[in-house]
Amino acid sequence: MKYDTRFKELQSAFDRLREAMPIVKTRLEKDGAIKRFEFVFELVWKTLKDFAEEKGRLDVASPKDAFRVAADLGLLDDPTLWFHFLKSRNEAVHLYNEESADEVFSHIPQFIKAVETLMDHMNSQL
Repeated sequence: MKYDTRFKELQSAFDRLREAMPIVKTRLEKDGAIKRFEFVFELVWKTLKDFAEEKGRLDVASPKDAFRVAADLGLLDDPTLWFHFLKSRNEAVHLYNEESADEVFSHIPQFIKAVETLMDHMNSQL
């Protein structure tokens, strides 16, 4: 997929995640926000893959690769934070209890800030 198309999908999904967070009051709403987090996370790393390919980098095959290459390209200061988000996304996919869901949910505000910064960097480099 072309970077521009994927970036627009990311913007749309990200807007829906940001819109959901302030209104979360019930377990169902929290579960919905976690699902939106998962979706945005997937779009982030795939958008980074497309961005890297446009810059001639063809060495992105996984989320960790995407975050390492993004750091190489100056989009991220340190990919370590994104590895923590990857761990949260992996936990979210296999949630079996409320405690795990609450832990994943607690990381979403930090994730939102990180995505905003990343998207700003991507916009400034193309």
